[in-house]
Amino acid sequence: MKKASFLIAFIALLLSSCCCKENALTVQVNNPSALNRERESIEIELDAINNALGIKNDTTSRFVVFDAQGQEIPSQLILSSTPATLLFQATVKAGDSCTFTIKTGQPTPYESMVQTTFMPRRLDDMSWENDKVSFRAYGPALAKDPQQGMVSGGLDIWVKRTSKLVTQQWYQDEFDGKSSYHNDNGEGLDFYSVGKTLGAGSLSPFIEGKLWLVGNNFVSYKILENGPIRTTFVLEYEAYDCNSKALSETRTISLDAGSQLNKFSILYKGNDGEVIPVAAGFPFRGFEQKSGRKESHGIDDCNSIAYDKTLGYIAYAEPAHAENGIIFLGSLMPEGSDQALIAQGHVLNGSHATIGKEFVYYSGGGWSKGGFSDLVAWTAYMKDFALKLREPLKVSLEAGCAN
Repeated sequence: MKKASFLIAFIALLLSSCCCKENALTVQVNNPSALNRERESIEIELDAINNALGIKNDTTSRFVVFDAQGQEIPSQLILSSTPATLLFQATVKAGDSCTFTIKTGQPTPYESMVQTTFMPRRLDDMSWENDKVSFRAYGPALAKDPQQGMVSGGLDIWVKRTSKLVTQQWYQDEFDGKSSYHNDNGEGLDFYSVGKTLGAGSLSPFIEGKLWLVGNNFVSYKILENGPIRTTFVLEYEAYDCNSKALSETRTISLDAGSQLNKFSILYKGNDGEVIPVAAGFPFRGFEQKSGRKESHGIDDCNSIAYDKTLGYIAYAEPAHAENGIIFLGSLMPEGSDQALIAQGHVLNGSHATIGKEFVYYSGGGWSKGGFSDLVAWTAYMKDFALKLREPLKVSLEAGCAN
């Protein structure tokens, strides 16, 4: 599911080589919350694992993770982070716990549940997906194309109802003239319109009531991690005008298996140290009046929007499409929202960022044909996501012997 921050209580026990056939590390994952945790991402620092297993000055070690039944489960070394970590996923019922075992060894090459691909043939799209949903960002070739030319830093979303990684096949079928990814082939489709908007939850400075949208498509990229559990990549955007000041940005985007939401780490570069208001959001495409309201005044009167500023989320339902259903969109500020409003043609979730310091938030979406029946169900997902970030799973480690 999603990445959370974990409290790791490390207990180092003496290992006796004379009685151990193999050193092992027992990982206990406790769920202190009232929420069931499904496929929650667990990260453990490699230094802690190496220390527990008595591995000294070795950066080449690989590890295998086993569940309580002794079955190997997918894991992933995250080497682009500081510090480096070992990643796997756990399902733990509310108030319960589960155990895993980590040993040195070569893990089984599991089929990836995530994928990021740069698509020069499709005018430099950056395409990424997991087993739930797919996204893309627009690259430099699209801005220069004489027929389709478009500048947009908005996030595009493609919906699907299969756990398979299908986006690259959809592209190929489009290239070959077999089918279009704008039509539902039974697995899902692209029917979301981005244009010159924030799309499915991009972030923008929001100064003096104006969105200062990024003035160019990404100009370079770097893929840092690519499965089987997490994909992470970086997009660079050149300087653009922000309230008469030059501002550039770096977007580091991560998507875990099982999650509907991306994690965005945004680094604005310009007048370092300056605090600016920002907002993540979606183009607003139709006011559904709440029952009993005589006039439309704002976000509180709209039946297709739910939000909680304390928890930091906004959930939004796009107008229903006659054939393709409803796309649900969400953004989440982990520290809470400064404001939630309809402005500049968008549903906006406000916060503040410091130039020169990374700003973290989450955004993404779901589909009425892909697991979310209505806005109530989507709002529940957003609320639970926020609560789980605030009450993370607790992880403890104990070194011992596997005989």
